Amino acid sequence: MRGLLLHPADVPVLVVFEDSSDRLWEDSLRAWGSLTSQIIDPLTDAHAEDVRLVVLTRRSAADVVAAYPKGLETTTIDSADEALAAERLTVHVTMHLLKAYAGNKHLLHAAVLGDSKTGQAVGLVAASGTGKTTAASTLGAFFTYLSDETAVINTDDLSILPYPKPLSVIEDQNAPKVQYDPAQRGLKVAAPDRTFTLEHLVILDRDKSGQAPVSWERLPLDDALFTIVLQSSGVQQMPQGLGELARLLNRVGGAIKLTYSEITETLPFFRDLLAGRLGIPPLTPDFDYLCAPEPVTGGTSGDKLYQRAPGTEGLAIGDSFLLTTSGRLSRISIIGWDIWSFLETPRRADDIYEAMIELYGDIARLDFDTALRGMVDGQMLEVIRQPDAPEDAPLPDNRT
Repeated sequence: MRGLLLHPADVPVLVVFEDSSDRLWEDSLRAWGSLTSQIIDPLTDAHAEDVRLVVLTRRSAADVVAAYPKGLETTTIDSADEALAAERLTVHVTMHLLKAYAGNKHLLHAAVLGDSKTGQAVGLVAASGTGKTTAASTLGAFFTYLSDETAVINTDDLSILPYPKPLSVIEDQNAPKVQYDPAQRGLKVAAPDRTFTLEHLVILDRDKSGQAPVSWERLPLDDALFTIVLQSSGVQQMPQGLGELARLLNRVGGAIKLTYSEITETLPFFRDLLAGRLGIPPLTPDFDYLCAPEPVTGGTSGDKLYQRAPGTEGLAIGDSFLLTTSGRLSRISIIGWDIWSFLETPRRADDIYEAMIELYGDIARLDFDTALRGMVDGQMLEVIRQPDAPEDAPLPDNRT
């Protein structure tokens, strides 16, 4: 049995070829040629230490997990269909990378290109199937190719951890994507000792009509976040994840929306952007960030209390108010923001109502109750019962 030890963005992932053909082995060696790798043949148990495992096999997942050391992050791929197995291998290696860094690095669904002279890098953000790999494949012949769909960014200095994974190319709509080594496709893969720092984030907006000229605009922070949050991994696991993402956007001057029809027509834009000749001013607004405090465990029979739902985060950017709920970003009204931000501790509905009257004047109680119920239904707020008093707590002195 043989294996291939990969280090995607410095994460050790051991690919074990249990029941695979020579063809799948050789195709994998070629496809992953731009990533530092080590062939291990024969493979022993000693090699499966302090790594994440991807096992290409025809055994069941339960049998595989039982056969390898406990405690290892292990995934399995059915190797019977070689083309599908090759495609799934790229997905599994990327999944291991994302799990390893979730919560401590910025992880964006973005291609990354760099300028080898200046060390500046630009992230190209877009949803799956909307042009990232095509953009990376085309522009990577002119700039340094760092990744086609996964940007791994250190939070302290915004340095990039390159991930020159295989390019996943659709050649037949009814077949798995074909995996190609980026260097063999003519892309300029980064030298191992070269460092790059994220300086720009570009949101790709491809016009499929073929008629749109190349144009760009700096997006307001709130509008940019609605796109970036959807193309981020690990935001909920990162402390102050939404706030950190907003700070990232401000550190690069704000996101740029790039509209185009053909990616080849954007080459002058990217050359000017990385050379500092674009002349588009930064957009870095101030914002207030709040998150939900540690949730209070409710009792069984006390008053009904409202608190911020666990895991919710909020941003106030001028007159725009945003909340994340279960990983979704929502825009809320100013009164919704004031209710949510008021709840630093659990409070009764009457207390919240009185606080809102102090801010806004007379408010119909029915309208307030409807708004409060909507925030609970929208998972922005949580209802608990007032915590029970400890059994040994002294009885209240009700003497007059």
